[in-house]
Amino acid sequence: MGSRLGIRAGTGPHTVGVTDIRTAGPDKHGVFLRLFYPTEPCDIRQRRRDWPTWTPSRQYLDGYLKFMAVPKWTFPLCRLILGNPKVPAILNAPLLKQETPSKFPVIVFSHGLAGQRTTYSVICSEMASRGYLVASIEHRDGSASATYVTRQEDDGKTQTVEWIPMTPKPEGDEYPVRNKQVHERADELGHMLDLLVTMDQGSNINNLCKTGMDLSQFKDKLDLDRVAAMGHSFGGASSLVSLYRDPRLKCAVILDGWMLPVDREMYPQISQPILFINTEAFHWPGNIVRMNRLMGMDGVDRKMITIKGSVHQSQSDFTFLFGEFFGTRVHSRGPLDPHVVIDINNEASLAFMAKHLDLPGGDYNSAVLEGEGEHLIKGTNVKLDPRPAKEEQADTSVEKPTPDEAKL
Repeated sequence: MGSRLGIRAGTGPHTVGVTDIRTAGPDKHGVFLRLFYPTEPCDIRQRRRDWPTWTPSRQYLDGYLKFMAVPKWTFPLCRLILGNPKVPAILNAPLLKQETPSKFPVIVFSHGLAGQRTTYSVICSEMASRGYLVASIEHRDGSASATYVTRQEDDGKTQTVEWIPMTPKPEGDEYPVRNKQVHERADELGHMLDLLVTMDQGSNINNLCKTGMDLSQFKDKLDLDRVAAMGHSFGGASSLVSLYRDPRLKCAVILDGWMLPVDREMYPQISQPILFINTEAFHWPGNIVRMNRLMGMDGVDRKMITIKGSVHQSQSDFTFLFGEFFGTRVHSRGPLDPHVVIDINNEASLAFMAKHLDLPGGDYNSAVLEGEGEHLIKGTNVKLDPRPAKEEQADTSVEKPTPDEAKL
């Protein structure tokens, strides 16, 4: 099982379609995202020519490598090793036509540091194959491996592409910088949800990606009463801030959430159900202390589980792109088979969302949410000092640096 490399397809009953949307908006950047959604059934293996590339442009891969501190002279070799992975989904495919249910529940997905809109294609494809519409944003706050905007020249006709590199890690106290970024990210997630509302209303969308995709087919097809947030690491923090700010979000799944950027004052004001899915190798006391502050709200379903044998990148596509030898050395995979890790991750996510989005006929495995299973821990594997004085110390002084998204 562990020898299967490459982005894997969704395992649900639906074939997955994808399309990119980039808009001008209320700020200078607009919104940039990839949609994953159910499309008409086909044999996905026979449609390889229609699969999109995982790295839409070389700048994204080079941004990953730079963040990993790979020497620049080795970039050509790294590109050769990685190849040109494809996402097993149909590019610009039509939305699935179905009568029951007539609308698709929605997930808004936020990537981590050095991620971008395609970095979590395995998870997003799985959710779409199970009947969700997943909007995976590409953040413009300087946290993406790379991204770009289109500038209109003075002649009003010529457009130029301006690439935005990843902002270097700040020196000293990271909180002010990361807190500012997490609010920018939450703004973008709100704008993206506004865009989805506009699509559901059937309003015209000026898609700067020029895909030829007819976005009017999404009219009256999005179940905007059933919207969940999901995010990895910095994206988990962004999802939590979005929960605080946007009541349209009914619940959240936080994958290895990095808690430092979140304002402490927000914690008691977040009222939605939350599932924390943690990997075994990533966390430290200060991070878990912050999570625990969100676990104790009376009458609100909050759960935390940890997957044994997993590392930070076990919840991203990187875990599937390298073999065991190379993957363990760049810390993109842990001792447990990546396919087993992602299956547990997806099963828990689907169970929690089915429960809290009140999906019709939604069967879910409640045992996995209680940490039952040979590869699961209920709660955390991190040892905390039970004395209250030490809890405060762990929260402030025992802080881990920026999570290295590409190495941990």
